[in-house]
Amino acid sequence: MIIQEIIAIAGKPGLYRILVTNRSNLVVESMLDQKRLSIPGTSRISSLADITMYTTDEDILLMDVLNRMNDHVGSGSIPAVKGDAQATKDFVDEVIPELDHERVYNSDLKKLVQWFTILHENKAFPLENEMTEEEATKETSEAKPEKEAVAAKKANPKQAKKKSAAAAK
Repeated sequence: MIIQEIIAIAGKPGLYRILVTNRSNLVVESMLDQKRLSIPGTSRISSLADITMYTTDEDILLMDVLNRMNDHVGSGSIPAVKGDAQATKDFVDEVIPELDHERVYNSDLKKLVQWFTILHENKAFPLENEMTEEEATKETSEAKPEKEAVAAKKANPKQAKKKSAAAAK
């Protein structure tokens, strides 16, 4: 799954997958219950691709942290989010031993494990920055007829109407 498509919305629990964007709002789908929402453009949203975690060395992208967590867990168990805070901290320390605990709080670790659980349940791993060639080819082939229709309409609006009416029959 492409990490740029996943967002967190301030004041709303869980993670959301972006379905459609336009000037004034976003249409998203909750990764918890698959309900669709229209989110105004004024909402505070955070793309998971833009989030980093503090370490003692150089900051790490959240995508890398989540992929490391997935590799570490494999088919094993994920610590309960509402469980012991020390268990959550120990789990994250196993995955990211260089984590800077002075700047990363327990609430951040809890949210990290909660997000990881949601992504793991939605089979979103491995997280990637860009589309694979297969996904890009699929998206291009799906969008091609639509792009051709738009181009035809711009070139000759009357002809485009006749062609779309003929195609509808």
